[in-house]
Order: sequence, then C-alpha cells, then structure tokens
Amino acid sequence: MKHGLTRKFVGAFALVVLLSVLILNFFVGLRLKNYFEVKTAERLRSNAILISNILRDDMAARDRQAIQEMTAELARSLEVRITIIGSDGRVMADTAQIPGEMDNHSERLEMKRAMHGGTGESIRYSDTLQYSMKYVAVAVESGGTVVGFVRLALSLEDLEQQIQVIYRTVLIGGLVAFVCVLVVGTIITRGIITPITEMTEVAQAISRGDFSKRLKVKSTDELGVLAQSLNSMADELRLTIDDLRRMDKVRTDFVANVSHELKTPLTSIRGFIETLEDGALEDKANARRFLAIIKKHANALSNITDDLLRLSELESVEARIERAPFDLRALVEEVASGFALALEEKGQELVKSLKGDDFTVEADRQRMEQVMLNLVDNAINYSPAGSRIRVAVELADGVFKISVEDNGPGISREHLSRVFERFYSVDKARSREVGGTGLGLSIVKHTVLMHKGEISMDSKLGRGTTVSFTLPKS
Repeated sequence: MKHGLTRKFVGAFALVVLLSVLILNFFVGLRLKNYFEVKTAERLRSNAILISNILRDDMAARDRQAIQEMTAELARSLEVRITIIGSDGRVMADTAQIPGEMDNHSERLEMKRAMHGGTGESIRYSDTLQYSMKYVAVAVESGGTVVGFVRLALSLEDLEQQIQVIYRTVLIGGLVAFVCVLVVGTIITRGIITPITEMTEVAQAISRGDFSKRLKVKSTDELGVLAQSLNSMADELRLTIDDLRRMDKVRTDFVANVSHELKTPLTSIRGFIETLEDGALEDKANARRFLAIIKKHANALSNITDDLLRLSELESVEARIERAPFDLRALVEEVASGFALALEEKGQELVKSLKGDDFTVEADRQRMEQVMLNLVDNAINYSPAGSRIRVAVELADGVFKISVEDNGPGISREHLSRVFERFYSVDKARSREVGGTGLGLSIVKHTVLMHKGEISMDSKLGRGTTVSFTLPKS
C-alpha cells in the first residue's frame, strides 16, 4: 500500500507540473511572439519615418540614383531591407532586388494601408527570399502631396529563432521542475504515507487482539489527531477487553461459588431425606433431629436465594433507590435494639457514638437498614464473647461517616482487597458456622455506591476490624 500510494501522489504531482509547464510554455511563447512583433513593428516604423525624412527631397525629385545609393547605405546600417516606392506603386529603389524587375506594389497590403492611413504593416511569406517577412510602409509627403513610400522589411526568421530559444529555455526549466517535483514529492509523500502505514499496522495488530502497539505522535495536524485517537482507541479496547475478561472470570467464579454454596446444604438435605426414607422415620427422636437439620439447611438455601436476588437487583441497570428523609439516629437505635438478645447471649456490649444534632438524611431507609443489619450482624458473629462493638456516626461537610468496629480476629492485608467480592470468605468454615451466605458485604458495597457513597475496611490481626462508609446527607 505504501508504494502504491506514493506512486499515485507523486504521479499526480508530476502530471500537474508537466501540464503546467506545457501550458506555460504555450502561453509564454504566444506572449513573447506578440511582444517581439510589436517591438519589431515599432522599430521598423521609426526607422521608416527617419528614412523618409532623409529621402524626402530626393523622392520628390525622383532622383533614382541618389535614392539607390542612400538606401543601400542606410540598409547596411540598419540591417533591414529597404524599398522605395513611388506614388504610382512602382519600385524606385530596393536593397534586395533590381527595381526594374519588380512588380507594381500598389496592391500590397501594407501599401494599401499606408495609402489610406499614412502607415501600414503586414506579415507574409516572401517567394523571392523563401521566408516570412515583416513589412512596414510609411507615406512620404512633400508640399502636402504624397511623393512615395518608404517600406522596410525584416526577416522573421531571427525572431522565430529567438522564440524557439525561449521555448526551449522554458521547457528545460519545466523539466528541471518536473524532476524536482518527483524528488520533493516523493519525500513529502513518504512523510504522509509512513504514518498512515504505521496506523494500518497498528489497526491490523488491534484486529488480531494485540493492544500493545502504539503510534508515536509527531505532529498536531489531522494525521497527528488520528494517531492520538487510534492510541486512545487501543487503550479503551484493551481496558474493555480486560474488563470483559475480568467479568467473565467473575461470572465463572460466581457460578462456581453459587454451585458450591448450594451443593453443601442440598447434599445434607438429600442425605437426611434418604436416611428418613430408609426407616429413620420410625425413630421419632432422630426423625425430629433430622428434620431440624433439614430445616436449617433449607433456611440457609432460602437466605442464599434471597441475598442473590437482592444483589442481582442492586447490580441491575434498572435498580432504583427510594430516597426519603429519615432520622439516621433512630435507625441506629432500632438496629441496636434488634440485636439486644444476640448481644446478651454472647455477653457483648454495643456502644453507640453519634456526634451532632441533626441526623436527618435523604436516602433509601430500607436499604440502609439492610446495610446496618449486615455490618452489625458480622461484628457480633465474628467477635468473641464479652467483647465490645462500636457503632459511630459523624456528620462533616454535608456527609455522614458511619463505622462499625468489632474486636474480632481481624483480617490479613492480602484479603482486604477482596472481602467485598461475592462469596469471598476469609474463613469459610467460620462463615458457615455463623450462617453467613458470603454475599452480605457485596450487598453492603453496592447499596453504598448506589447512594453515591464510599466504603472501606481497616483491620489488624488480633485486634479487630472496622468497616466505614459515607452517606451524603441529601
């Protein structure tokens, strides 16, 4: 493609220059030819007038001998052919032929014009001299009467030769320009084509899935903008592909996690049902125990299903939050009251720290209640008996900062970046023991993000974990 485009561009440049040279050569030639003819006519007319002044008396006296001698001398000085013609059209003297052998000139075009206007000129081919001549005739008056005519003739052969020299000069200059255009045009064209070729190579690499190639932007013109756009497109495509791969991995992990989380309770339920079918129904004590276990696993399945539906709703593009004003302090108090029995059973204490006077917030109360329930429930479940759990709410610059702090075992740094992923659990055995679905923190994160808030987790091994999130007041 590179050489093809180069040939096309250079060929176009060369054709334009060649046509320009030919057209220029044609019109310059015409203009110069006309210029030289005008200048030649003016010179011949001036010389004819000068000669007429010199020969006026001799022509009036019709002194042929004197006229012939003077004419020959003037012709040598002026390098022109001079013809002296009487008023009757007969040739009285001529520097090229014998006057007596020449025809009557009264019918010659330049003579007719001179007879009517005082001067006349014409160009015609001379059969005698075998080349074109420029003729200028001037009437000679003496005492108010035309006594004859002075006609000067100059060969146009020299003029044609001069014009041909100019033609050749212009043509040679045009050929030199043609060669220069080929060289310069090739250099310029390559400067244009090379970036296009590089763009093509990068585009082909992108089409093959290679997003590593980039273009060097060397200019700010249209090609530079196009190169920058191509680089930006490659970056965006790479990010998009990475996102798609990441989403595909998340999807795969999600399916695997869901299958694993559902498989455990389903296996237990199936096993106990088979045990009951094999005769355990007759043993009422064991039958009741088996049914209680089945119910527990069924509830676990129900919780997983509910959380999956809730998370799917939050991730949906059609998800909406129902904003309405409510008292955040009252919500915290309500959540704390709901866990009173669980706190009492483990001998734990829930400490509330609410700084400020106005705790009115415009948000989705039901969803925020779910957030608080998840965070406080996790804090209770993962904290040892007799520990203290702290819930803090603080308003600053129109944004509430809410945190839930526990005294649990803590989470190592390598796990902190993944704790908000679906089904991710630092200690799966512990998670199953406390009845978690592995979706609680994902639900919390999506709910906070839907409210234009931010969420983070800080944890130290052996000292506990703090989950903090922000919530705009309105």
